[in-house]
Amino acid sequence: MKRRVAPILLLLTALTGACLDPIRSAPTDGCLEDTEVCPEPDSEPRGVATKVTVGRQHACALVEGGGVRCWGGTGLVGDGTRALRASAVAVKGLSTGVLGVSAGADHTCAVLEGGTVRCWGDNASGQLGQASLSSSLEPLDVGGVGSNVLTVASGEAHTCALHAGGQVTCWGDNSRLQLGSSEVSERSYTPVEVRGLPANLTVLAAGAYHTCAATTAGEAWCWGDNAYGALGDGLAGVGLKSPPVRARSLALPVRALTAGKGHTCARVGDGAVECWGFNASGALGDDTALDSTVPVRPVGLTADMRQVRAGTDFTCALSAEGRVRCWGLNEAGQLGDGTRVHRAAPVDVSGLANEVMDLGTGVTSTCTVLRDGRVQCWGANAAGQLGDGTQTERAGPVEVQGLEAP
Repeated sequence: MKRRVAPILLLLTALTGACLDPIRSAPTDGCLEDTEVCPEPDSEPRGVATKVTVGRQHACALVEGGGVRCWGGTGLVGDGTRALRASAVAVKGLSTGVLGVSAGADHTCAVLEGGTVRCWGDNASGQLGQASLSSSLEPLDVGGVGSNVLTVASGEAHTCALHAGGQVTCWGDNSRLQLGSSEVSERSYTPVEVRGLPANLTVLAAGAYHTCAATTAGEAWCWGDNAYGALGDGLAGVGLKSPPVRARSLALPVRALTAGKGHTCARVGDGAVECWGFNASGALGDDTALDSTVPVRPVGLTADMRQVRAGTDFTCALSAEGRVRCWGLNEAGQLGDGTRVHRAAPVDVSGLANEVMDLGTGVTSTCTVLRDGRVQCWGANAAGQLGDGTQTERAGPVEVQGLEAP
């Protein structure tokens, strides 16, 4: 990318998906979002990735020059085929000019230079923003979203966009008000504006069934499913769902947000992490299995976290020195500690050097971008979503193939 990304882009977070955060291209000086210290680049780069995003059975990397490469399940990687790809392949029509990418459960959306959006993959709930429910093997333009989108965030089966004017539009599944309005039917094929939000929004994150945003002043607002208190307004209950409400009791200002299946986390102040919502598997990291409608802090984390990423029922955080720690559900080894034991408090990822520049969490797998541009992943791999050329589950990092520098 030849021009410098506007400062507002550096504040946006995103996923992750289901419960994955959006990813954006790095500015030319090498600094990443949520990063206060910019490490010197490797003198001899061995890979080309700058950012990574993870879904249920696939993952994608934004690469130098603004291209996108993906790997994983059939029909999900955007190369125009239904082939399972156990190593990275180029997404059709997205070889350059991409500013950000966000993987949902089984779909992916990208923001292009000029502020337009393209999506591909599953479309059973209208999450691709098309006039039908037909899935797509390659990127399609989203109609009605305009040309001033700064970032996108993809959930289980919905997608939201943050616009240059600070407003948010969403499309896809609305069965739990994840589009922000009870006036919309259970799904929307086209983008609809989320009403009731404050102005000057700069942060956006989509969970499986809820969505959150934050303002320039550092206030967090969430909407959608609130069965376990993921909206942070102090309420929870079976079947509870809500239009936008302000998240309470957070240490301000909120710098970044990330949303999982039933929990939400924020990066606050200078880098402390606070989480709330579903906690049966330890996704809040407070060394308990108790749900919380108010923010709690994961134990043992320093207050210098550069990123926090929520997976389905687990969470990972990246520190200023490039160290990754994860906690929560670990049935497929997605915590990367070499075991499949659930962890109610943060643990180190085994065999991962302190050189991580970006972090992505999915449904049951996790990926990182290293300083030299390589990507390493761990967790479930039945669909090749770890990209190591196999379909073998891994409880520790393996390197994604197909991202080597020419």
